[in-house]
Amino acid sequence: MNVTTTARHVVLDPEDRRFAQQRLERVARFLRERERNGIEAHVTVTGEKNRSVAEILIRVRRHELVSREEGAEPRAAIELAADALEKQMRRIKEKIAERRKGDRQRTADGAAQPEAPVTDEEYDWLIEGSFPEE
Repeated sequence: MNVTTTARHVVLDPEDRRFAQQRLERVARFLRERERNGIEAHVTVTGEKNRSVAEILIRVRRHELVSREEGAEPRAAIELAADALEKQMRRIKEKIAERRKGDRQRTADGAAQPEAPVTDEEYDWLIEGSFPEE
């Protein structure tokens, strides 16, 4: 995973940069092994008054995931933004898995048997409302 870090109006410690790298590696666990190598991530941390804003952009296949969160410290903002990205990744992964499963009640597969036709006695019972004689 290629992570580019940008700091605007704030000085980022090397520890914070390493933290962002490690946190994004954890986010990438939702991807297949071969997809993890080609991912580009861009982390931008901006200092505004008494807070830090972290914006993380990840490009994966046809998706572009963006998360923007703010916190008191740069590390806290990065953590919150990474959590939001994790939720997005999980949602996309579940959506893909759901699409692959599809509707499991198909008659062509032989899984669901068609209902037996209604007999004349049952039909009369439905119309008249009286119970059939046994």
